[in-house]
Amino acid sequence: MTTLLTAANGKTGRAVLKALANRGADVKVFLRNEAQWPALNELGASSFAVGDMEDASTIDAAIKSCDGIVHIGPPMHPNEVEITRRFIDAAKSHGLSRFVYYSVMHPLRRAVRHHRLKLDAEEELIESGLPYTIVQPIRYMQHLAMIWKKVLDTGVHNMPFNVDVKFNVADLRDLAEATAIVATEPGHLYITYELAGPEALSQRDMAAVISRVLGRVIRAEALSLEQVEKNARKAGASDDRVEQMLIMNGHYDRYGFRGNPNVLRWILGREPNTYENYVKRLAG
Repeated sequence: MTTLLTAANGKTGRAVLKALANRGADVKVFLRNEAQWPALNELGASSFAVGDMEDASTIDAAIKSCDGIVHIGPPMHPNEVEITRRFIDAAKSHGLSRFVYYSVMHPLRRAVRHHRLKLDAEEELIESGLPYTIVQPIRYMQHLAMIWKKVLDTGVHNMPFNVDVKFNVADLRDLAEATAIVATEPGHLYITYELAGPEALSQRDMAAVISRVLGRVIRAEALSLEQVEKNARKAGASDDRVEQMLIMNGHYDRYGFRGNPNVLRWILGREPNTYENYVKRLAG
């Protein structure tokens, strides 16, 4: 059985590819650029197709030789629903036996556009008639990696929400493994899985864990949305991306992002990785 994996060259895609390959899956990766292929081949992909998620003809050509698909949409894309619909249409046309959609936990949070669009995409998939599985991952522990050097240099852990709001962050490796399990084992069709990490942690809690691992004090501090915007624009983010980041982080600042780890624990057949173990891995 060949599985098509979309967005395979991104952070999430690479993690899911490695997890699928570890389970012996035959993975065909959907790429924007052939130059990405050698690195993904080393990670375990067996074949590739070059295409564009906005081009139905390239999607159809890529999916033709596959039995299933794990679809990861491009992050915070305004055309998430239309993109997913193209893959659904191609999957129906070629009679795929499994469509795994990598969504987001709490897509019903309609104030945040990429949550709302994933909810609409889920509806498209559920009503398509395809055998489907939807996974809804929570925020990643790996967001720490993006600021790790700054944490070490300044002794400050700062993210764009207040220091007391709670998140059940999950290790991307666990989320990828769970996705690979439901994509390759029987018994996971026609279901939606919420995937949350094992602990509800505030930014203050995270700083305490990092302090314990490093053996020195790390202080928690909220990063202002003004600084988020400045950093994003400096990095070349589009106006739309900046706007959505500000809306998302403002929402998380107010409500947090809590979830229950039971489903992730059950799928993995073990305890999900703790934040402290992740920090030790990062520090090591």
